[in-house]
Amino acid sequence: MFFISAPFGNYIHHKNAISVHGTFTLRPQGNRFWAVLKTLRPTRDGWTNRLGLPNPGIYHGITKITEDNVISIAEVNRNEFQKMNKIIPKTASLELNLSCPNTKYLPWDHIRQFPNKDRKWCIAKMSPLSTPEEIEYVLNQGYRQLHFSNTLPMTHLDRTSHAGGLSGKTLIPYTKRLISIVKTDFKSYKRIEIIAGGGVTSEEDIHEYLQEGANHISIGTGWFRPFRTRKLLNQILPNND
Repeated sequence: MFFISAPFGNYIHHKNAISVHGTFTLRPQGNRFWAVLKTLRPTRDGWTNRLGLPNPGIYHGITKITEDNVISIAEVNRNEFQKMNKIIPKTASLELNLSCPNTKYLPWDHIRQFPNKDRKWCIAKMSPLSTPEEIEYVLNQGYRQLHFSNTLPMTHLDRTSHAGGLSGKTLIPYTKRLISIVKTDFKSYKRIEIIAGGGVTSEEDIHEYLQEGANHISIGTGWFRPFRTRKLLNQILPNND
């Protein structure tokens, strides 16, 4: 299965992929369109952003729910997941954004309430810097679909850097490390599905992640060349309607 990661999933759809809409927070934040234009920048090894989760809020987010997509949600204040859980339908497919580098990190309170048998997808999107202990915690909260990984905090590469996140080819070794951790350290957990993303722009990138042990692929960077990426998906799954 292929996913079109947010923010690209808000605008791009393809018959061979699941679009991820969001990320939505409890209350509206800023203007998503202008934030994308002002802060999203291609670089040699990927792309950077300082979006900070601008979005129209979860009440708008739930209007985007269909059987064929996923909505991404995040907290900006503690205990907001509890309130969002009362708003979001129990059958909606979700991705919990647990690691946006442009917002403050919060304890993962109340994430256990989201996984249930009626959601086709209930994904934890994690940081490229995730530790084995953090992965274990998320697994113990009931998650069996893990997305590796979110953007890399710019401060990790340069302590003097301003806030922001880096995506693209830079993420490949981080994603591979996380896949290896799951495959090595968490063999006793059944039915774990790994969604691998970061720098996917070619069929070789896809096969590389699959060979590492990923079950699904998330594409973000590739959508800076949308015609090429659409052609790639058409070639890989030409008969998937």
